Amino acid sequence: MKTAPLSLRPRTFALLLVLSVLIGCAAPPAPVPVGDQTVRHRSADYLIVRLDGDATPAEVAGRYLGDERLGWVVEEANPGAGFRSGQTVVVPLDPRNRAGLRRDGFQTIPILTYHRFAQDCPSPLCMPAAAFRAQMRYLKDNRYHVLTADELLAFVQHRRPLPPRSVLITIDDGYRSVYEIAYPILREFDFSAVLFIYTELIDVSPIALTWNQLAEMRRNGFAVGSHTIRHSDLTLPREGESGAEFAARVDSELVGSKQVLDRRLGQDTWLLAYPYGNYDPKVVASSQRAGYKLAMSVKRGGNPFFANPFTLKRDQILERDLPTFVKRLKTFNSLPLE
Repeated sequence: MKTAPLSLRPRTFALLLVLSVLIGCAAPPAPVPVGDQTVRHRSADYLIVRLDGDATPAEVAGRYLGDERLGWVVEEANPGAGFRSGQTVVVPLDPRNRAGLRRDGFQTIPILTYHRFAQDCPSPLCMPAAAFRAQMRYLKDNRYHVLTADELLAFVQHRRPLPPRSVLITIDDGYRSVYEIAYPILREFDFSAVLFIYTELIDVSPIALTWNQLAEMRRNGFAVGSHTIRHSDLTLPREGESGAEFAARVDSELVGSKQVLDRRLGQDTWLLAYPYGNYDPKVVASSQRAGYKLAMSVKRGGNPFFANPFTLKRDQILERDLPTFVKRLKTFNSLPLE
């Protein structure tokens, strides 16, 4: 007699997933300063320190954890603390919940996508400056953490936890309005973004970004990723194109754009946005061979810790009203385990 295949209830599966991730996330605690007289107590899990000067949570994280980006971990461990000289604070040494898991669900990372900007424009692919500033003001006022690409990569690789309200901003194509409108607004709020550009557009017309503008934004914390060379759909062969010719063209679009970005910007390009958001297994495999680490579509939804790094979802911000924008900021997926 054949045995029926094992079937797990969704909550049982979720619980097993949580346990496996929590076990897998355990790691040696961060290095602890030796001989630091401010440290009043230490264990494998935390430090208790007496501050010898006023400090920000980021500065405390930099001193005791070696990474100022973990300032939010210190802040959450000391609610209401002023971080003044002489104050005693707790410094967690090993933030174990790198997957953003709770008993009632798991963290998801929304990735917001824009294209062009103007003072006023009718196209849904163009965001008016006032609407964009209002959206960024909402993120700032409501204490959202705008991620860097490195932070997102560390999250999906289970290496680093993220603040509960984390979001990534991306801008596609490479239009000049990114530099003229979006860039100063983002800097106004101390935010950055990932710029996905197709290299054939750059420096070719007054509406396009220049390489000098891209280099400047990169120096100021913006990341630059590939949107291929010509922004052609990588899943559709051209008329009369053989299978071998099609595969070679896809490889050329992915490898060639990376080589141009690497050379012009002095970087190792590892971020990719598929043109039109379209991909298939062959495109994913070609992207991996080309040396990318994260690749993004425009399929709507958030990205949990178990998201496929080569099929990340993004929400195109096409509407201008703030209530619709807020709906795109889902940072938690409820999944009760009890």
